[in-house]
Amino acid sequence: MGWLKAQENPTSTGDPSGPAVQLPGGATIVYSLGDLEKMDKIELTRIYIAKLTRLYRILQYLPFAKLDPKGPNDLKIPSVQANEKAMKSLEEELRTYIQTAESHLSTIVPYADKKQIIDAILFLQAVTNKVELVGLGMSQLIY
Repeated sequence: MGWLKAQENPTSTGDPSGPAVQLPGGATIVYSLGDLEKMDKIELTRIYIAKLTRLYRILQYLPFAKLDPKGPNDLKIPSVQANEKAMKSLEEELRTYIQTAESHLSTIVPYADKKQIIDAILFLQAVTNKVELVGLGMSQLIY
């Protein structure tokens, strides 16, 4: 995900209505409604794409309770050639898909209603938070 960076300057004030917050580990930046309302559609589009990209990346590994694996050993599956090849292929295909989606979405999303973009970001943020909790083995907190 290094090629896609949201343009923000997060702080950790602890105030949920305050500015964006960088969570421990740097995995997710959480925005308040107030933060998003101050941004223009281009900034919102970048954030929307970043939120969507994060969700794409973590959903595929959800059954393994490891959201950002580097190899089969991280998933506690055998580190054999077939598994390594499958993970590499999956990463390459996902990277291609994300690049294509980013290109097209960055063209069309700015035409959406600003409130709808904000609602989409807040929805993706909530979904990603739940997925990350499940991926960290804390599903008891959301069910």
